[in-house]
Parts: sequence; C-alpha cells; structure tokens
Amino acid sequence: MDQEIRKPIYTAAELMKLELPPPQWLIEGLLPEGLTVLSGAPKIGKSWLSLQIALSITTASPLFGRAPASEKSVLLLALEDNERRLQERISKCGLTPSENFCLTTEWQDGVSGLKQFLLDNRNIKLCIIDTLAVFLPSQDAKGRNAYDADVTRMRELHNLRRDTGTSLLMIHHDKQGEDSDWASKMNGSSGVIGTADTLIRLSVQKRGSKQAKLQVTGRDVADLELNLKLDDTTMSWQIYKEQDDRQLTALQNDVLQLVPLTPASIRSREIANKLAKEQSQISDILKKLTNRGFIFSPVYSEYSKSPY
Repeated sequence: MDQEIRKPIYTAAELMKLELPPPQWLIEGLLPEGLTVLSGAPKIGKSWLSLQIALSITTASPLFGRAPASEKSVLLLALEDNERRLQERISKCGLTPSENFCLTTEWQDGVSGLKQFLLDNRNIKLCIIDTLAVFLPSQDAKGRNAYDADVTRMRELHNLRRDTGTSLLMIHHDKQGEDSDWASKMNGSSGVIGTADTLIRLSVQKRGSKQAKLQVTGRDVADLELNLKLDDTTMSWQIYKEQDDRQLTALQNDVLQLVPLTPASIRSREIANKLAKEQSQISDILKKLTNRGFIFSPVYSEYSKSPY
C-alpha cells in the first residue's frame, strides 16, 4: 500500500510568506490542471467534445477562443467504444493523426495499473477517461452510503493525479430529474461534485438538438457559460455565434468584424485606431469577446478568430 505523504502544518503567517505557483492551464480559461468531471446526458456529444479537447491540447490549437500554452500528450481511455467507432470519429472530425494522442478501448489494470503507466510515460499531461462509472464504479452497493463511496473513489483519483502529475478528465453521465443547480444534475452524490477540482456540463434542450450549453465552474477557473452548436460535417462543437450576436452591442460587433481568422491577427491598438476609440475601451471589449469564445489571443495584445 502506498504510504500517505503528509504535508507540514503552517501557521497563517508562515503560509502567507510562501511563494506559490499560480494555477496551470491545459486550455487557458477553460480547463485547468487537476481532476475534472465532464458530465451530460447520454448520447448528446460528450465524446465528440472530449476528442476536441484532446486535439486542442495535442496540437496547441484554440478551442472556443481559448488556446493551450503548448502541445502536450493526451491518453484517452474510451471504455464505451471500439476501434472502428474511434477511427470514424477521428476521420469525421478531420483530426490529424498525432503521436501525442494515444487511445485504447480497454483497461483492465485498474487505478494502480494506470498509475504505473503514467509514471512510465511522463509526457502524458492529460488522461481522459470515458466513463467514470466503467473505470471506477461506485461501491455504495456494498453497505456504504453513496456519499462516502463517491468521496472514496474521487479521492483515489485525486491521489492518482498527485502521484503522477497527470491531470484527469472524467466523462460522466447526468442523472434524471430537474434541479435548479446545474452541477447537481451530475450523476451520483455531492461526493462527486464536491471533490472534483473542476466541473463541466454539456446540456441540450431536447434530445437530437444541435444546440447546447457548456457550463464550467471550479476552484481555479472563473464560472463560464458558452452557447454551442454542433457542426454536422465535422461533428465538432463550435460557438453558436448567431445566438450570441444578438446580445452584442454595436461597438462589440464593430470590434469583432475587425478581428481576422487565425493564423492572421490584429493588435488592440490597431483596432482602437481604426475605430477612433480609447485603447482601454477596446481592450475591455476584446477581453469580453475572448471570455465568450468569439476570439482568442495567440500572443499578448494580439487577437484572432478561432475556426471552432
């Protein structure tokens, strides 16, 4: 059994003197490092979204106006799929086959086996597990209450993340019924949503709809809500700009029209000059457009439109 590593006890004064690194991002402003749960109803496009996330990270390509800092390797445990379906999805998405993206449809070695694999392959910075219930089922049927069982399995995943340095993205299902708090729609007890570092939920108004809402909350990420639309040709989720366009001000629309499609870019000062506005005002608008996923910043103070 692995021995638990105990951290020191600090006084508040000692803690405030520590120089601690800021949170690190897999995808800036969207997916921080750590343990993340991505939930949604079955068969609405979570697996397509997980492929987009993997593509973004392995190629350092922007996703919803947010870009990874650098290319990283990703491992996908697609435990509810087979090789044929994965091949078809990658082909339809137009994903360029990458040596940074590893996949498997079976995993029989449990948490301990995954820990050893990730320790042997330190280049893997994200492991996507589809699904949580298949990889690590809840044990509440064995005489334990649901909350305690969920906390136990989530702590096991936290320890896996801590010991390997690899972030985990667990694909999960929603439960039936209505709830005013979107996070509480995730299947299981509050032991799941309370233990994860980050929660992401993909939801649609009705089954078969190509329009969805992506909601994000967590310890190291600002609350985020994006309107998405599924492109039938590439089966990729994109910002639903037609819906959001109606909520933009005239000046925000003017700024957006001046931002070119990647790989071209434009500086905030250039936009301010063209519109005869203060740069501080334009910078504020660019920040809002970035947060809503219309644009991203490939380098400091330069902006591009993302194709997704």
